[in-house]
Amino acid sequence: MLNNQYSKKDKALAKQYGMELGLSLLIYIVVLMASIYFAKAMEDGLVRTLTVLTPCIPALGALWAIVRQFKRLDDYLRVWLLEILAISGAITTIFSFSYGFLEGIGYPKLSGFITYAIFMGSWGAITCIRKIMERE
Repeated sequence: MLNNQYSKKDKALAKQYGMELGLSLLIYIVVLMASIYFAKAMEDGLVRTLTVLTPCIPALGALWAIVRQFKRLDDYLRVWLLEILAISGAITTIFSFSYGFLEGIGYPKLSGFITYAIFMGSWGAITCIRKIMERE
C-alpha cells in the first residue's frame, strides 16, 4: 500500500512500535558489546555466564514491543502474520529434523544461530513472496 492509504492512527502506532523496538534493539546492542568485552577478561564460572546472558534482558524488551504491536494489529494482519510465522516454523522444523539425521551419520553439529537464521530468512522470504503474489 502507498503511504497515504494508512490512517493517522496506523501511522502513529507504527511509529510507536518503531520507537519501542528500536530503543530495545539499541540497548541490546550496547549491552551485547559490553558483555562480550567484560566476559573475555573473566574466568569461567557463574559470573561470566551471567555476564554473557545479560543481553537477554533487553531482548525481552524487544519481545515486549513485538507482542504489543501484534495486539494492536487488526484481525486480517494478525492472521496474515501468523500464517507466515507458521510456515516459517514448519520450514525450520523440517530443516532441523532432517539435519538431525545427518548429524547421526557424522555431519558437524550446527549452532542454534543457524536455526534462528533459517527461521528469520524463511520469514522474510515468505513475506516478500506473499507481497508480490498479492500485487498480481
